[in-house]
Amino acid sequence: MSGPHPSVALTRLAVRTALQRTFSSDAAGERRVVAGVSGGADSMALAAALAFEAPKQGVAVDVVIVDRGLQAGSADVAERARRACVDQLGFADDDVRTVAVIVDADAPEGLEAAARAARRRALFDVADAVGAARAVLAHTADDQAEQVLLGLMRGSGTRALAGMRADRARLLRPFLLGPEIVPGGPVRRVDTELACEALGLEPWHDPHNDDPAFSRVRARHTLAALERELAAPTLRRSLFRTAAAAGRDADLLDRLTDEALARSAGTDDSRAWPATWSVVALAGLDPALRIRALRRLLVLHGARDAELSSGHLFDVERLLVAWSGQGPIDVPGSVEVRRVGGEMTISPRRKGE
Repeated sequence: MSGPHPSVALTRLAVRTALQRTFSSDAAGERRVVAGVSGGADSMALAAALAFEAPKQGVAVDVVIVDRGLQAGSADVAERARRACVDQLGFADDDVRTVAVIVDADAPEGLEAAARAARRRALFDVADAVGAARAVLAHTADDQAEQVLLGLMRGSGTRALAGMRADRARLLRPFLLGPEIVPGGPVRRVDTELACEALGLEPWHDPHNDDPAFSRVRARHTLAALERELAAPTLRRSLFRTAAAAGRDADLLDRLTDEALARSAGTDDSRAWPATWSVVALAGLDPALRIRALRRLLVLHGARDAELSSGHLFDVERLLVAWSGQGPIDVPGSVEVRRVGGEMTISPRRKGE
């Protein structure tokens, strides 16, 4: 008897491995996850793999279909995805829910980022309500390559080049597990499409995925053009490897940064880290740690992480190492940074300025 299609087998192996890794370390918690499903090929392949593997691992799955209302007929798309999860994949009707969210099209961070944030909030709300250990997402190696390219275009450091992580901040992305963990991994977009075809699933194609108004779509088209023009068919896989290497470096530097800040603040509890810091303490850090420390403190005290650019961070850094009386520095999130003598303070932006 022949086994499943290779792409089906790969998606199942990635999910099985991710669940085993998650619940071997979280053995004391409830064995439950929520899965974000949009109806597209990636998320339907994820739902199918979870339906097959999770019961074998004793893991309960709550499927969450987030209707962001960004296109006409989005409710119909959500219902179609829900029916496929119940009728074709075998999820219990009570375990599949649709959550409608409102996305602010005029959000300062842009529609793409606002939509991602709205979906994440919805998933975490359900995860908190049912006691799930993780929210599972279907990002593939192609998504990771696009993320790395966008980071390169912004001139970002290793933190951004690390892209999305397979397991970080309660978000589990099984398809991003690399070949050192999942033989044949990571899962690519072509794998999810072939898996859906082999399983008789008919995924929805989001028209936003073809709209060049969105930066991720432009990155996707740019990658395809580079692969053709440079005769580099493995470019996306190379960018995936770059993200993995950058992630290891970023983890170490972030840990060293937190240790340095904890020593200066006198506590490991970042919630107790002050908004006012000695210039000497911050300026004395190695430059690789200093720029990370500034981002860490800015976000901790109200700056919007997704909108902080290298330009913002360099301007704030100049308050420490090249101060000539300049300031304050405005950063996204209605936050300003001032230097007064030997101290740097992060505070809400003053009204009227």
